[in-house]
Amino acid sequence: MFEALSFAFFRELKEIVASWYKLALISLLPFIACALLVGIFYQGVAFKLPIVVVDHDKSQLSRKLLFNINASPTLDIKYRVNSTKEAIKLIKKRDAYALVEVPKDFQRDVFLQTQPKVTAMLNTQYILIGKIIKSALFKSVATSAGEVEYVQQLVATQNGEASLHKISPIRLQVTAFFNTYNNYFLFLVSALLPSVWQIFIVIMTIISFGTLFKAKKEKEFFAGEYIEMKIVGKLLPYTLIYTLLGIAFIAYIYGTQGWAFEGSFAVLFFALFLTVVAYQVIALFFFVTGFDYARSLSLGAVYTAPAFAFLGVTFPVSSMNAFAAFWRDMLPISYYMELQISQSNYGADIFLELDKLGSIALFILLIIPVFFMFRRRLAS
Repeated sequence: MFEALSFAFFRELKEIVASWYKLALISLLPFIACALLVGIFYQGVAFKLPIVVVDHDKSQLSRKLLFNINASPTLDIKYRVNSTKEAIKLIKKRDAYALVEVPKDFQRDVFLQTQPKVTAMLNTQYILIGKIIKSALFKSVATSAGEVEYVQQLVATQNGEASLHKISPIRLQVTAFFNTYNNYFLFLVSALLPSVWQIFIVIMTIISFGTLFKAKKEKEFFAGEYIEMKIVGKLLPYTLIYTLLGIAFIAYIYGTQGWAFEGSFAVLFFALFLTVVAYQVIALFFFVTGFDYARSLSLGAVYTAPAFAFLGVTFPVSSMNAFAAFWRDMLPISYYMELQISQSNYGADIFLELDKLGSIALFILLIIPVFFMFRRRLAS
């Protein structure tokens, strides 16, 4: 039995060394894909997002409002135009993400306390950017409103401290847990890297077995006894390689970037290993449904490519419809991400992780029909 596993393991290693595209799929391509993601989100925080303004008032107060908006680290008044039509053209050309329009007689209406409206138009096709700009605009306008109110109270009371208390009788302190600086690098990249990683696991597994059957060498490879051990041996090099790649990604995120990790790396690494095996078994299951190399590659791509959208990281699980929730449940990576978040942020006890580990392990049971279909195919 051990000899069969050893034979398949070392033969697969030789094939990896002899194949440039197999070598690329276990080394160069995953690192390039992940380097691109890291490069895109490395800045971590969105800043100086271009916006366009239309100031119909051109008063001292409107200039002060626009100064406060431009002072926000998030916003950059890149364009100043004279009409709404010109501003909308810039947004349609994607030169600006938002339009801020100050109405005529703005300063007069402020001092008459008739509550003039400053209009903001956002390109909500970019949901995240729109949310960031909206928040920054609210803060800037609130700052300007507070300054005006402070001056009015100061004139009435001639007391700076009393004026400040009148315009802000209640102070709100908001403290963010786990991602204090609202850094999108930690938020997105820690989920995107596993999402890319699982694609490579499935594709590489299908290629490993698909090329063998395409070359019609399966009878030679699986000749003799212990077919199951030969399947395991053929998978084993990729199991080890992709587990090590996963550990490298975790070490990069929580080691070199200085993000706090509250839980157990041992638990996370074990979950990582289970996830690799689960995806290999799923990939084999796709392959044995028809032993069709091209079709199984397509199935693997359809299954893994959209996974990031269903993880519950960017869109809450509680708001997903029945199909989205079902699709999420069919992805081992969703349980792995739950465990990664609970370990990194909360330091959850291992007993609280058993349900997630068990859910990942359930996918491995698909190896039973996989073994059966292999034996049936090889016997025909």
